[in-house]
Amino acid sequence: MKSPISRYFRPEVLREHAYTLASHPEAIKLNQNELPYDLPPELKEELFSRLQALPFQRYPLPQPIALKQRTAEMLGVKPGQIQFANGSNVIIQALILATALRGRVMVLDPTFSVYEIEAKLFGNRVVKIPLNEKDFSLPIAKAFAQIKKTKPNIIFLANPNAPTGNLFSEEALLEIVTRARCLVVVDEAYFQFSQLTLLAQLKRFPNLVLLRTFSKGFGLGGVRVGYLVAREAVAENLSKILLPYCLSTVSESIAHFALDHQEYFKTIIAEVIREREKMVAAMRVLPKIKVFDSAANFILFRVKNAKACFERLLKAGILVRNVSDRGHLKNCLRVSVGKPEENEAFLHALSAV
Repeated sequence: MKSPISRYFRPEVLREHAYTLASHPEAIKLNQNELPYDLPPELKEELFSRLQALPFQRYPLPQPIALKQRTAEMLGVKPGQIQFANGSNVIIQALILATALRGRVMVLDPTFSVYEIEAKLFGNRVVKIPLNEKDFSLPIAKAFAQIKKTKPNIIFLANPNAPTGNLFSEEALLEIVTRARCLVVVDEAYFQFSQLTLLAQLKRFPNLVLLRTFSKGFGLGGVRVGYLVAREAVAENLSKILLPYCLSTVSESIAHFALDHQEYFKTIIAEVIREREKMVAAMRVLPKIKVFDSAANFILFRVKNAKACFERLLKAGILVRNVSDRGHLKNCLRVSVGKPEENEAFLHALSAV
């Protein structure tokens, strides 16, 4: 029997499920692709002293002008090419709202689930391009055929892709950008771990949009800072969709702090990359486990029974992500790269499964 409340909501909202994630605070947390280290005490003390000077009763600017200027100088673009928001998820939603209402949104399969969730909430048909099953590479010919057939309103491509972790070539991505007659959003959330970016291509392609976040390489997942880089006209039109004050004064201040300490974060990223390669090598020695290449801060692997493996790892105090409910990911799990001792604990537990 339908709830009487349901009459107040659009059918698209009633059909969808909210994005959820189970919490297991007792376990080593290797399930959300976070940087493994919090700020050290001396940096936190420095940060807190800055925050104490902020006037909390004052609204922030509609857009963080100083942060946009600084980021633009760092990237070699104009400030008008950048839009900040309370996490890149907010920008994903705004891009769909700006381009596709009851239209067509093209995504890869598998990929970051928020693209599909937000697309459906606005009544869009989701056009999926299944990645090649063997290695999750991009089937360019199939992508071209779907672009020609469905004429999408917007395309989302994560690079490195999540949850697979593999990297698509610049050539392949730009072929899609060239063929598409819509915005093509390349989500570079993990680019600090791959060092591949299409930033230099923004001058060539007016429909290319890049997404970035402070959650991964800067370890600020709890602060919620994301931004878009695109042509100025694209950024300007998106600003009409984004709500005013969509980045708090506190978040902006912490983002500035992170940019002040980029060398610290670079050392952590380098450690994560080294640990990733060590983990991949160690996992490939284990029997009955297929490990996929990764250019991100996580590793996808396939086991005989994902549900049983997940539960046994959790019982051993290790929390990973079960992603086996998505296309081509049958019996697949994903593990974030943690601190060296956390990775050792994971490998020990996995070898005992």
